[in-house]
Amino acid sequence: MGACGDDVEPKAVAEPTRWDPCSITPEQIAATGLDPNFREVGWGRGIAVEDWARCLFSPRGFDVPYLLSVKSSDVRTIQDARDDPSNLTGRNLAIDELDAFQYTTDVADSIIDCNIAIDLDPGVVVFTVNYMRVDDGVDPCPILVRHTNDLKSALPSATK
Repeated sequence: MGACGDDVEPKAVAEPTRWDPCSITPEQIAATGLDPNFREVGWGRGIAVEDWARCLFSPRGFDVPYLLSVKSSDVRTIQDARDDPSNLTGRNLAIDELDAFQYTTDVADSIIDCNIAIDLDPGVVVFTVNYMRVDDGVDPCPILVRHTNDLKSALPSATK
């Protein structure tokens, strides 16, 4: 008995790649109230962090109170953020339908931070507000939640 039909050729499937946080457009940044002309790519001259891609954004003006960091990894996960004992005051939340985890750290006396890790396929994206006016009593988390909600449309649609 013979088989009928066309020969089937295997098709290559591209591996998922790390989302580039610097793909956030100037228009999307401007819509958040941040400066569309300010964008710092990477970690600084001579610094390589292989697991992460990073883009830094700033409010308009000069003496700004905070910076917004957006970083992504295709090897780290949201569970890594949940399990890290240096991540403080953690709580699960949803950004629309996206699985998210909000936390703070105590990495420096010169800033107060708030972070939101969001599950991506593959990996994770972490939005961070580093608030530099530590003595003015401002909680950076509401600022971060607002920016994260403003920028969630920039995330890849292939989320878990």
